[in-house]
Amino acid sequence: MRLIRNQMPTGLAQLERLRTDSGRGGPILAGREGRDLRISDYTVPGAAGPLRARLYEPAAAPASGPLLVFFHGGGWVLGGIDSHEPVCRFLAARSGVRVLSAEYRLAPEHAFPAQFDDAAAVFRHVCADPSRFGAAPGRIAVGGDSAGGNLAAAVAHASLRTGTARPAWTLLIYPATDVLGDYPSRAAYGKGFVIDTDTWTGPEGLIASLLPHADDPRLSVMRDPDVAGLPPTYIATGGFDPLRDEGEAYAERLRESGVDVKARRFDRLFHGFASFAPVERHCGAALDEIAQELRTAMATEPAQNAPQEPQPAEPAPHEPAAPESAADAAAEQA
Repeated sequence: MRLIRNQMPTGLAQLERLRTDSGRGGPILAGREGRDLRISDYTVPGAAGPLRARLYEPAAAPASGPLLVFFHGGGWVLGGIDSHEPVCRFLAARSGVRVLSAEYRLAPEHAFPAQFDDAAAVFRHVCADPSRFGAAPGRIAVGGDSAGGNLAAAVAHASLRTGTARPAWTLLIYPATDVLGDYPSRAAYGKGFVIDTDTWTGPEGLIASLLPHADDPRLSVMRDPDVAGLPPTYIATGGFDPLRDEGEAYAERLRESGVDVKARRFDRLFHGFASFAPVERHCGAALDEIAQELRTAMATEPAQNAPQEPQPAEPAPHEPAAPESAADAAAEQA
């Protein structure tokens, strides 16, 4: 967490330098993870122009199979396909599922809803031309981490409102779901645990340009009045993450509306843990578990692209407080 905090911006003046640093650091963190993947760069249409994208294909992937469209985190102001090389390589290599990492225009240079508009445009394009990416129609999932998880959820919500293609599955890794919500985890871990909430959401904060839109369901998906009919969803949170409670509250909201949802809290971990999966054993064990959920969820083609039947409510499982030897074994297996 100390390493991450040293790389987090404390003001808008630092954004350009930190964007460059995060782009350079991603491939370094990825190391040799996924060295057997086929990796190809693409240009895809956004809402207002072309965007960068990168496809990660497992060597054993069939000519046509499932695909995860992944949006990077970074608080809507940082990140890109280079910064999230560790996450996407890891997911593709461990799940056997193709991953398409896509960029979007960043704030504050591009005002909301540019970020959502780009994410929705990218997903529509992939669904309209799945063969370009080796994707099988009806087997295209959407996912992301942090702000990218927010965008993935918003894309799934938009499919209900607009009647466009619905994701087959949604993967949300420590997602932002309620930009100005009041949750205990924000008070408990809002300083000293990667995200300093004042730095991000204060009057002069990094996402100040987004805050006037905090009630818009395209930004705060918790504020959407109707979530029934969303695709099956997996939500991962970290025990020491300021965004933990809003992610879990969103999971409960979906569950109450009959959505097939699985929530998993990794008690030991913090915001941003997915980026460190190739180099830190607890992070690696957690993201490997998430990759296996992706593998299982996308293993078979759904019979129909229709809303799921209501599921009974169940509490979100927590990571057991395993002894170090068990954690080491899990990491070695990963």
